[in-house]
Amino acid sequence: MTSTKSIIPESPAISVNRIHLPFLDGMRALAALWVMLGHSHLFAYGWLNHTNSLMKPLNVLLYLHLAVVVFLVLSGFCLALPVVQNGISLRVSSREFLQSRALRILPPYLATLILILIVNYFFPIATWARNASGLTPTISWQVLAVNFSLMQDFFPQLNTINGPFWSIATEWHLYMLFPVLILILRRFGASTFLILATIVAWGLTWFAEHPPVFFHENQISILHPPYFIFLFAMGIFAAWVVYGQQSQYKVQKRGLIFSVVGGLFFVYFLYLLQKFSIFDAKSAGAFFDRTKVIDTSFAVVVAVCLAGLARTSTRNWLRRFLEQKLLTGMGKFSYSLYLVHIPIFATVHHYIEEMHLPTNLQHLHFILLSVAGTILSLGFAWGFARIFETRLWLRPMVWSSALRGKSLTQG
Repeated sequence: MTSTKSIIPESPAISVNRIHLPFLDGMRALAALWVMLGHSHLFAYGWLNHTNSLMKPLNVLLYLHLAVVVFLVLSGFCLALPVVQNGISLRVSSREFLQSRALRILPPYLATLILILIVNYFFPIATWARNASGLTPTISWQVLAVNFSLMQDFFPQLNTINGPFWSIATEWHLYMLFPVLILILRRFGASTFLILATIVAWGLTWFAEHPPVFFHENQISILHPPYFIFLFAMGIFAAWVVYGQQSQYKVQKRGLIFSVVGGLFFVYFLYLLQKFSIFDAKSAGAFFDRTKVIDTSFAVVVAVCLAGLARTSTRNWLRRFLEQKLLTGMGKFSYSLYLVHIPIFATVHHYIEEMHLPTNLQHLHFILLSVAGTILSLGFAWGFARIFETRLWLRPMVWSSALRGKSLTQG
């Protein structure tokens, strides 16, 4: 969920001019909507698969987990763009990089966490959730400690305050690995980088499935889910494919190879979706048991799409669609939208349930929840982002301080 506002990559293989890729914000907006409406579907229908031809398109919402894959690949891609454009080197020190990431991700996250806890103290959000594993009226110190320290990927069983927080913790720790990943990419090349990232991701995944006694007894995980390292690395690799080459010929050649590989993975991904389709709660469990294979296959497809869109003309129909102002504008506050939408949808769901609609009006429940929840979430997230993401209220003070400093220097 990295912002693309300041990303201006350039490549000697493409152009000496700076390049802006607004379609990245459009993709981020669609991923956020996928997650948000997917949760609306779960509130209204649970894991019900629709067989009616008019309702079948809604079944894509059952796979909202895949939107997180999009976010992770996008993060790797966005962070790597200025790096590969700079000769595969960070423009700042690792410490400054992590400080910038902390300023980007932590204020909105902590603000959301505190806001949810305050609201829950006065109004029992816990009773409005779609399952019993959500926010509870009495919160243990362990849950608070894990959530405030962003350690849900080490203790996933304690991620009970807001479901989407689990991926924020994973992404936060992947940021810490980013300077190391770039060092490997620069020292050993892209092929070795991808091989090592794959080995580490699957090695940690095996470790998570066969934990030592100490880890098992204390329910400790490692970067849950550990294969997300591969997703992040695929985003970095995609940026290198497009902007890390020394000649136009290499860009085209390796782009073609990447596209062929992506096509094969796309076929495999469709096969996995067909084999492990979600029809009900039981089949959903089977799907999530195979997410490490499904997610990694989909990550390759997303990475290839990113590389392809970055290389295609701005007049391409898909790029034009993704670069609509409505989508790119939403993409700029999609992180806040991802953070705050669950409590809002839970609240709207609660009041719809109090209307006691007949059980045969589930569709009306879904429509009311989707429309009201989406409008409220978008409006709240937009204002929330201006305070905690872009922090516009700080800019007058920053400019005032800068002008005072300038006048003192001139004086």
